[in-house]
Order: sequence, then C-alpha cells, then structure tokens
Amino acid sequence: MEELIKEAKKGNQDAFTKIIIDIEQDLYKIARTRFHSEDDICEVIQETIIASFYNIRKLRNIEYFKRWIIKILINNCNKLYKKQVKNGSILEYNDSNLISHYEKNEYDIVNSELDFDELIKDFNYKERVTLILYYVENLKTKQIGKILKEPDSTIRNRLARSKKKLKNKLEKRGDYYGQFR
Repeated sequence: MEELIKEAKKGNQDAFTKIIIDIEQDLYKIARTRFHSEDDICEVIQETIIASFYNIRKLRNIEYFKRWIIKILINNCNKLYKKQVKNGSILEYNDSNLISHYEKNEYDIVNSELDFDELIKDFNYKERVTLILYYVENLKTKQIGKILKEPDSTIRNRLARSKKKLKNKLEKRGDYYGQFR
C-alpha cells in the first residue's frame, strides 16, 4: 500500500484508484454511521475521494494516509449533516433503506451470527463512529481523538460507555461478550 501511496502522491491516478478501491468499504462503513441514505453516503464518499485526490501531495507522512482520509470523510459527513439540519431535510432512520450494494466482508461480521452494524444501529452517531474506528479500523483512542477533534479522555469515556451498552445488548440476546473487551 505504501508504494501505491507514493505513486499517488506523484500524480499516478491508477495508484490512487487502487488505494480507494482497497479502502472503499471502510469509508462506506464510517459514512454509514452518520447517514442512512445511500445517496448521502455516496455523496460524502465522493467528496472525500475528490478532496483527497487533489490534496494527496500535501500528505506529509504516507503511513497516516488512512487516518488522513478518514478525517476528511468525517469532516465531509459533519458538513453535510449540518447542512441537512439547517435545511430540515434529515431523513428518519429506516432499516429497509440500509440495503448496501457492497457484499459483506470480514469487517461486517463480528462472528457468524452477529452483525456489528445491526448491534450499534440505535447508538448515537458519536458512539457508532467511535466503535467503528476502534473495532473495525483498529485505531487507538488517541488517534480517534485526533480524527474527531476531541480529547483522548472523552474518547476513552465514550468507548467505555459504548462497550457497556454493547455488552448489555449482547447479554440480553444471550450472546458472548468476550470479543468486545
């Protein structure tokens, strides 16, 4: 991946496309923590791809590429969300609208019978995005704090509360909690 990022920084469009294809599902999953409309999700991902393509040369450290693009995505999500709040056009959550055009991959299934997205769907946005960044993207709380522009202590507290909610939900269902420690 580092070679592709180096090539993309030099202006190689094919390398950039390969990188985006590689991380597209992760971007989708993160955008879905904020929006439930496929149109909104695709819009913020598209804006993120365009912004990152034009600004990749400014990326100082290539090993932080994924964190950098996630930060752009979250900023784009927040901008669109604020715009929708201002216009009063936020859509209500509806399970039937969540049919994804992506096939399930290893990130979508926590175990064979447990869908992580389904588990956290009624958590608030900040809880969902924190859990996704922590469990799916394997980021540390300090890294999540930088992306979300919040103190590390806030992220740790939110993560602890979210894990407790997740544990309670799993216990009610009779599922095993050990993997979310």
